[in-house]
Amino acid sequence: MSQDSGSTGTVAMGDDKNQKTIADYVGDMVALESHIEEALDRQLKMTKDDPQAHAAVQRFHDMVKGNRDALKAHQEKTGSTAGNPIIAAGASVLGVAAGLIDKIRAEGISKSLRDDYTAFNHACIGYTMLHVTALAVGDQATASLAERGLTGHASAVQEINHIMADVVMRELQKDDHQIVNPQAAAQNRQAVDRVWKQTDKSNMTESMNA
Repeated sequence: MSQDSGSTGTVAMGDDKNQKTIADYVGDMVALESHIEEALDRQLKMTKDDPQAHAAVQRFHDMVKGNRDALKAHQEKTGSTAGNPIIAAGASVLGVAAGLIDKIRAEGISKSLRDDYTAFNHACIGYTMLHVTALAVGDQATASLAERGLTGHASAVQEINHIMADVVMRELQKDDHQIVNPQAAAQNRQAVDRVWKQTDKSNMTESMNA
């Protein structure tokens, strides 16, 4: 018997197909978070010469590890499956993202953060898919877990938006580039903030409905 969408049960429906789909998606996110954590482990060593980037990577690592541990604990309730042909297509996409993060570059911290940015955005859309799926089948516990994961990765993306300019500037200076605009980092942050706000679809929708 199904419960309403506001229930706090783990899986609120007696449909094996629904339960298996949730288990598959949770398993995908466990795998993705595990790959990201491995990459961040290596970055903790690579970023030691840049205190700002190192502190950020440490926060990212702690967030990802917390997500992974929470997902693995949740697997004990949702079950764990090897996947089915429909979900396998989504898993293959996760594999592409994992491959990106596994290739941690040696050219500079900024390019490693760029790879993190790609991985975190991939995790965001994965959690978005898990969240709406869980809501649709009445699994509020999984939906709440997905929202927590989405929040962590979205916050990490925003942090990279704000520190990337400083990291790039330090690398340019380290490589003996001539810096003709010392305000470039601050101007970049302002531009990035402006662009994200301008392209916020919720703001655009509110403006059109006003």
